Amino acid sequence: MRSVQVVAPDDTRWTVRVVWEPRWRALARRFGGWRRKRKNNRDGSSGDVVDGALRIGDAATSGSGGSGGGSDGFDLGDAIIVIVLVFFALIAAAALFWWVLLPLLLIAIDLMIVLVLLVVTLVGRVLFRRPWTVEATAVNGERTIAEVVGWRAALRRRDELAESLRLGHRPVDVLTPAR
Repeated sequence: MRSVQVVAPDDTRWTVRVVWEPRWRALARRFGGWRRKRKNNRDGSSGDVVDGALRIGDAATSGSGGSGGGSDGFDLGDAIIVIVLVFFALIAAAALFWWVLLPLLLIAIDLMIVLVLLVVTLVGRVLFRRPWTVEATAVNGERTIAEVVGWRAALRRRDELAESLRLGHRPVDVLTPAR
């Protein structure tokens, strides 16, 4: 939502807005522990993808392979060509999935989650009559807030507060001080 910028007669700049963000302090206190915890690799590996691939490659080359010298109708050159073509087809399919299909799928899922959360939030605010927060913040750090039930009432309160600040009234006269 658009913030309203106001300059009071004493040259104090104020920003008046209807706050959309949730109360993060309350959420962090309630659910806590959002920081990622470090994993300790107990097997001595670095956790890198290349490290795992090297271990697989070492295991493959350490085995002894013996093949008979018989010919069963296929030439060694034909088999290599087929293996190379299959390998490149798998690489192309994996690249297509990784760089095109997976990002598109994730974007679609993200958009659906955002839309569902937006609808649930708006319905929750309307049904439970949760108040909107109107906040006036000065450049010097002074801040006051008021809670107003109803979106249109919050926008009216924002405009009224901006006008009263423009006329020189202190925000304490209009709003309850911040806790």
